[in-house]
Amino acid sequence: MLLRWLTSPVALALLVTAANAVKPVAVDDTAYLAFAAHVAAAPTDPYGFEVYWYDEPEPAMDILCPPVLPYWLALGVRLVGVEPALLKLWLFPAIWLLAWAVRDLLRRFAGGAEALPLIVLSPAVLPMVNLMLDIPAVALGLTALAVFARAADRTSWGLAVAAGLLAALAMQTKYSALIAPAVMGWYGLTHRRIGLAVVAVGSALAGFAAWEAALSARYGTSHFLHHLADQRASEQGWFADKFELAAPLAGHLGLLAVGVAVYAQRAVGASRPLVAAVVVAWVIGVGLVAVTPAADAVLVPGKEAGHPKLTLPTLVWRTTGAVVLLTALAAALRLLVRWNRRRPLRWNAASWFVVGWVLIELAGYFAMTPFPAARRVIGVTLALGVLSARVVSRTRHSRPPRWVVPFGVGVGLLAAALDAYDALPEKALAERAAAVVPAGARAWYVGHWGFQFYCERAGMVPAVAGRAELAAGDYLVFPLFPDPDGFYRPFPGWVQVVPPADAVEPVAEFIWDDRLAAQTIPNLYGGTEPVVGRDHPRLRVAVYRLKRAWAVPGG
Repeated sequence: MLLRWLTSPVALALLVTAANAVKPVAVDDTAYLAFAAHVAAAPTDPYGFEVYWYDEPEPAMDILCPPVLPYWLALGVRLVGVEPALLKLWLFPAIWLLAWAVRDLLRRFAGGAEALPLIVLSPAVLPMVNLMLDIPAVALGLTALAVFARAADRTSWGLAVAAGLLAALAMQTKYSALIAPAVMGWYGLTHRRIGLAVVAVGSALAGFAAWEAALSARYGTSHFLHHLADQRASEQGWFADKFELAAPLAGHLGLLAVGVAVYAQRAVGASRPLVAAVVVAWVIGVGLVAVTPAADAVLVPGKEAGHPKLTLPTLVWRTTGAVVLLTALAAALRLLVRWNRRRPLRWNAASWFVVGWVLIELAGYFAMTPFPAARRVIGVTLALGVLSARVVSRTRHSRPPRWVVPFGVGVGLLAAALDAYDALPEKALAERAAAVVPAGARAWYVGHWGFQFYCERAGMVPAVAGRAELAAGDYLVFPLFPDPDGFYRPFPGWVQVVPPADAVEPVAEFIWDDRLAAQTIPNLYGGTEPVVGRDHPRLRVAVYRLKRAWAVPGG
């Protein structure tokens, strides 16, 4: 009984929520906390303020932030204030919905929920919750699918409408959930419930459009259309841009989906020794990534310094990702194709749906991903998890080894632990810097993400390029980056703010460093590889005192 409860949606959601609550504010959390605080104070005017998130304070409408998560967090703010740990506990319902929906879909498509811990505690979920949009959006989208499947079972028009409205909420949580109506439509097509699918998809689109119409009436523009108009292809063209997303897809799947892929490998014909060899090779490769500094991880140098053709993280993550995708292809073929038969295609509605669902998620990734990041492949990974569970359920003579689920869960726990640890420096060094600023003195800071949140919580104000005017006697908290060209945390904006040497005197310098080379920030949230090595401190922060007045120049 205890084991059954520990693997239930409630228990798994509690574990994910608790793990998320201990992690400091990181990356985009700060922007969503700003939206939540504003919505708590002005619920009828969600975009009627300015946010300092790039180079200067700008209209909130310019920040990509649909309303569902800010409104939910705003309810929490009204109860507990802007307290990140407590607001992360407030996200428990979304995480429970995710776990419930995954269990429901596994029971439907795989005959049981054996793979539930493998999916819910995978690196696609456990380290990815934060205070960001992705997991709540996926949770609502999966719940919409589960409810629609029940509507199809019962021919219930009411449940179909409910599923559509849940999908609308998912889309208004994050626009990547625009695939939710397509997934429901595909289910309706494969299960011959086209009328119900039309109702569900229509309800989803109507609910989505209704909010955008309300925003247009309030602000003169739709938030979705405002940001859609900003999308531009690079000089090399849209197709070339999307082609460049293929390698990062494999790279991030090499971490997020390794457990669900290994789970399916026996079912697609791999021997037990081969499955074990894949895992051993992955563990060795990831161990080397974790301890190898970036400078020593270059396997094939590039023509330009700092731009290698091949690195150890690239080799490990993308090779693993290729194995994940090949395993998924083999699973799809196992489900859909009869070899050496007059009629080679198997017709099974559930199998065709699950394979098509994976393809829809992949299409959504390429169509809607503006830059590579692990969060872009969460939906792909969860669909792959259901695909793996289904192929295992259809080939019971080739069960996965018993250690596979613990292995996948262990990968998720380690990824979450690393990411939580890597988020600590911005909190700790912001607080240490604030401690050396004398009481009553004005302090300025440079940098965004978690560092911004903790600096502002300590009473500092941003040194905005072209706006800030620092007086003699003021203090400046300034991150020291390894070089001026790389993408480091905490992101300072695109306009460099560098104090002149004759205007400041150093007061203190704080360094967070350790022997573990592995890092997730910023590359897990905006990069091509989920974990890479580093050859510089995780963070260095200087505290300066202004010797004379200094007006920060603009870009």
